[in-house]
Amino acid sequence: MPLLLLPLLPALSATAQTAAPPTEPIQQVKVSGATADLRRQSTTTAIVVGREELLRQGDASLTDVLRRQPGITVDAAPGRQPAIRMRGMGSGYVLILLNGVAAPSGFALESISPDLVERVEIQRVATAETGGQAVAGAINIILRKIAPGTAARDDIKAGSAVLDGYAAPTLVAQHNGQAGPLAYLLVATLKRSRNPVTSVDSDEAAQDEQATLLRRTAGFDHQVEDMLELAPRLNWRAGAADSFSSQTFVRARRTNNAATASETTEIGAPSAFPRALSSYRAHPLKVYADLAWSRRLQNGASLNTKLIGAYTRIEGDFSYRGMDREGGLLETHRVASGPVERETIFNGSWRRPVGAGHALAAGWEFGLKRRSEYRREHQFDAAGAALLASDEDYRASVRRSAFFIQDEWDIMRAWSVYVGLRREALRTSGGGNAAAPVDAVSSVWSPIVQTLYKLQPDTNGRGDQFRLAVGRSYKAPNIAQLLPRRYTVDNDNSATNPDQQGNPNLRPELALNLDLAWERYFSKDSMLSVSAFDKRIDGVTLSRLFQNGGTWILMPDNAGRARVRGLEFDARTTHGALAGRVNLARNWSRLEQVPGPHNRIDGQPAWSGNLGLDYTASVKLDVGGNAGYRGGYASRQSAVQASEGAPKRQLDLYALWKMSRTARLRMSAADLLHQDYVERSAYMGDGYRTRSTVFRTHTTWRVVWEQSL
Repeated sequence: MPLLLLPLLPALSATAQTAAPPTEPIQQVKVSGATADLRRQSTTTAIVVGREELLRQGDASLTDVLRRQPGITVDAAPGRQPAIRMRGMGSGYVLILLNGVAAPSGFALESISPDLVERVEIQRVATAETGGQAVAGAINIILRKIAPGTAARDDIKAGSAVLDGYAAPTLVAQHNGQAGPLAYLLVATLKRSRNPVTSVDSDEAAQDEQATLLRRTAGFDHQVEDMLELAPRLNWRAGAADSFSSQTFVRARRTNNAATASETTEIGAPSAFPRALSSYRAHPLKVYADLAWSRRLQNGASLNTKLIGAYTRIEGDFSYRGMDREGGLLETHRVASGPVERETIFNGSWRRPVGAGHALAAGWEFGLKRRSEYRREHQFDAAGAALLASDEDYRASVRRSAFFIQDEWDIMRAWSVYVGLRREALRTSGGGNAAAPVDAVSSVWSPIVQTLYKLQPDTNGRGDQFRLAVGRSYKAPNIAQLLPRRYTVDNDNSATNPDQQGNPNLRPELALNLDLAWERYFSKDSMLSVSAFDKRIDGVTLSRLFQNGGTWILMPDNAGRARVRGLEFDARTTHGALAGRVNLARNWSRLEQVPGPHNRIDGQPAWSGNLGLDYTASVKLDVGGNAGYRGGYASRQSAVQASEGAPKRQLDLYALWKMSRTARLRMSAADLLHQDYVERSAYMGDGYRTRSTVFRTHTTWRVVWEQSL
């Protein structure tokens, strides 16, 4: 269906032009002045993505929007959860915020619809208020809210994506209204995702320059997920001084994956199970709710507090049937698991202006996260005799406390300064019948200084300005990295396919950050920015590979220092009906205790960039697209471990037909180039072994009808 619609775009454009009244002005695609001004005026370094840009290309998730932003790349191998990178540094280095507060565990950017978001702030340097766990930077998601007095409105979006012939329908309904001082917004989402994942694994090994293994495994995983989400938002003005707000998510999912694997061995011995069938079924439930209170005090001061609760439960069942080359059953593995996480956060801040252009703020944050999990595994031979019976459970908790103070001061019209100090402490404890007890304590002071100097500021929005930021940040290990619990593979444990386990001795990574930027604003809709950064990281976490009783295990470990540097270029402009944007990033890194070459941060691409154009073809038709590039990478984690990834090029196009003031038809095509996703790992110890995986990708066609009632 989408293929048939694309040839009609020229005809739709011509029809729209002839049908439009001659006196009606052409609607222009333009950068939101308010959004651009937030970036220009803010003393703290941030890129602001407004609601217009969030919805422009009809993206299904925030990750699709973010990968077009400067300095951000997304590792999105088919069938896996996408990983956000800033400056080439992985998700563990990126702080995800929800309305200025660290998002609870299990919160995934790809699971939130852009319809729920008002704007996204990409902070190159975190602030004392938002948190110090932002070595690469922070992404702050500001959710939509409805102010009292807003007119009631209903919106419906119905459509479907098509991926490799499989339909994935979506229905989104929004209703906002008012009852006296209470304003509310309710968003309900119902969708089905179908993801066919086709891959080929190639395993090769050599000893004394003689090939000892050449094996290829063809895999197919049909992933199906149904989701129902309710997201109410409430705003209540209780009086002249007090206001309350609440945001809730209730997201229920049903996952059903069915996979096959079939290997062909040309050199060497086959694996234990040359053929395999596996299935995974789960019913994840995610609940999030917050309650915020804001009170105006005397002399312009204010007090803001928020109480947050989050609950995540995943009941999953996994079945693996290992077979010989002829399809005869050899073993059956069954695993039932049920992780549950509960998290409570209470934070607050006090603010007061001190004269003109000078404001003080101080605040606190307390958090408690508890996680429990059971894992029951049983293995049987072909006759049904038990080979293994395991019943594991563990419990863990993370207690967090933080205090901050910050000062924002417009020293003069052209010069403003931000100074902040935050102390954050964490204590992680846990244990179980399958893991040794863990009790890890850490605390970090994070001073941050940012300054903005405007060179001959212009009241029309033109002028040059310079930014400087210096600060300390850190990355704390998560629960899974600390608990020495083993996660095993079902077949072919090897140096390139090892088991994984945590390390109770893992320490936080500490980073010293320096950021510089020059920005030129030609108008409120056109700007140019060049920035540079330098980071020195102590106690960088790398993956250590070792053998225990003949079993290969991968474990995180602190391994000396790292240095990360980079340059970013960002330009945006609007001329009449045409808006363009281009960004480019160059990254370098060096691990001091890892021999070269390629001793760099794992998975960090050297180059990335985007080129986007948006054009108002007529009153009723907008078209545009984005070409993105993420360079390949080659990195080493130790003298014997290496990994590589191939470059990724992506082309996305969209068209929006504004049929009337209340009805729109949106058509888009994501990843038109559908380049294969390739990754490779190598072991260079006793002999040489590599494992390469090629994932086939597909173009996603999407048609969505949008109706306002």
